[in-house]
Amino acid sequence: MESITLEKLANLIGGTPLGSFDLQLSNLQDSKECDEHSVCYLKDKKFIDTLSSNAGAVITNQELADQLTEQNLIVVDDPYLAYAGASKVFFQKYNNENDSTESVFGKNVIIGQNSVVNSNCQIGNNVVIHDNVSIYSRTKIGDNCIIHSGTVIGSDGFGYAPSTDGWNKIEHLGGVEIGKNVEIGAKSAVDRGALGNTIIEDGVKIDNHVHVAHNSFIGENTAIAGQSGMAGSVKIGKNCQIAGQVGIVGHIEIADNVIVMAKTLVTKSLNEPGVYSGVMPIQKHKESLKFIAKIKNDG
Repeated sequence: MESITLEKLANLIGGTPLGSFDLQLSNLQDSKECDEHSVCYLKDKKFIDTLSSNAGAVITNQELADQLTEQNLIVVDDPYLAYAGASKVFFQKYNNENDSTESVFGKNVIIGQNSVVNSNCQIGNNVVIHDNVSIYSRTKIGDNCIIHSGTVIGSDGFGYAPSTDGWNKIEHLGGVEIGKNVEIGAKSAVDRGALGNTIIEDGVKIDNHVHVAHNSFIGENTAIAGQSGMAGSVKIGKNCQIAGQVGIVGHIEIADNVIVMAKTLVTKSLNEPGVYSGVMPIQKHKESLKFIAKIKNDG
């Protein structure tokens, strides 16, 4: 499938097309970057201001459609669920492109036993890939990187749209970009982007058993210790230190030169450099909220 019309896509995902029914759409993209040949989705009015001015079409609900009167649209009841359906339509093209593109390897690449590098990958010079590593398609690895045993790069992110029939899988159509001089420890996982790429910049050091979720960004020379994990679309700045067993919720940003101490749960963006920590005992959620409120009031 090279492209699909607006009308046909709308029929496949159970929506109503508005605008140019014959518009040819060839990609599913993020709403901020969507071009004239692509479709994106909006599920909340807060994203309208950042919608690309060049978007070919937008999957959205009726409330938001009323504010996008000059836009080609597919109107649905649940944009996130419809996005899951659209991802399946474009996943066929994604697989075809991967299958038809050979991987490229630089000089002095070492690949250990039982490791697999899929099609459509780019591996730089002097890269060491130890035993039992799995590298999915659309992965780029820069020069002088080391990937330790058992690590998986480019696996699907944890993306599902809920419905009355259960969970509907969102196909991930992006890849992973890893810069130069990066080292990733044993049995870590780096998920590929849902739309666009997961990015790890030059000089990053990642310990064993670390999870880097889909569409996350890790800035230059940041170090992340073992058993830490982040949800999707987290942006971590340069020269940060993330200690062991740190959890980071999705869609937040951490500034440059931040240190997060062990076992801290990061629930909001950290906009200033500094050292951060926070540990709470587990308890029922309502009690936790009361505890947090009391701490704030006492402060």
